[in-house]
Amino acid sequence: MSLRSVLPDHTWTARWHDHLLRLNDMRDRVGPAAWNAALGRVSDRDRTVVALLLKGELAS
Repeated sequence: MSLRSVLPDHTWTARWHDHLLRLNDMRDRVGPAAWNAALGRVSDRDRTVVALLLKGELAS
């Protein structure tokens, strides 16, 4: 599920648009082969950590 699909457009844009632009820039700089290789190495644990970060629930 994408946050974009559950948030009003103005809320998503205010919170995430700049981050998306930075990720798109990084993807363009490293190229499709490196980007896809990195995506292939993402684990379920990585996804869990990112989800916790996005929710503000990652304890130190």
